[in-house]
Amino acid sequence: KNLEKLELKKVYFKGNIKFINQLDNNEIKNINENILIKKRFWFAASTHKEEEIFCLKTHLKIKKKYKDILTIIAPRHIERAQDIKSLSKKFNFEAQILNKGEPIMKKKEIIIINSFGVLQEYFKFSKSVFMGKSLIQKLKNDSGQNPIDAAKLKCKIYHGPYVSNFHEIYDLFNKHKVSEKIHNVEELSNKISMDLNKSNRIDSEKIEIINNLGKKILNDTCNELDKMLNK
Repeated sequence: KNLEKLELKKVYFKGNIKFINQLDNNEIKNINENILIKKRFWFAASTHKEEEIFCLKTHLKIKKKYKDILTIIAPRHIERAQDIKSLSKKFNFEAQILNKGEPIMKKKEIIIINSFGVLQEYFKFSKSVFMGKSLIQKLKNDSGQNPIDAAKLKCKIYHGPYVSNFHEIYDLFNKHKVSEKIHNVEELSNKISMDLNKSNRIDSEKIEIINNLGKKILNDTCNELDKMLNK
């Protein structure tokens, strides 16, 4: 649409190329794999200020049903890790700031990720993921974080009402029940509690739809580039 505003005559849209990325489960490693396999946990990814308190309140709700629940928070800006730990302390939660390569300590219930490029290491083992930058109304015109990797790694994704940057992707995921919009702590805690009680994660058939879409976008884009290069 922006290119058309510049009055370019030949504009092609073959799909969002973010879908092209292929993930290999076997290549994704996590030093805490044994804990993540055994523990009940959920993951809040790319959260922004104001969303962490929402996540901590959600943890408090889930804890009423699952006493051993582990909540893992990966803030979008890791320099805020200490602030989140301080906030956890106000709730009387035992929190750990987790640096890359460190083990998760016993008796910790809030884990705050303090490193970059590790989201896939937690998506791989998560049944439920909350994607941040989606609850803050003042950011509604620049809201949402990319949920594609989480979906490809079979996570059920939850997001707030503000996802303008990725609205077409969330529309697709919501249609196939890969993602779901939530509005409050009660909704999110209930959804995650139900997920924790399930033995399976997102159906492989749904993930195949996403992967096939990525292959189609790649193929269609390459074909269009070939036409241009061969003129």
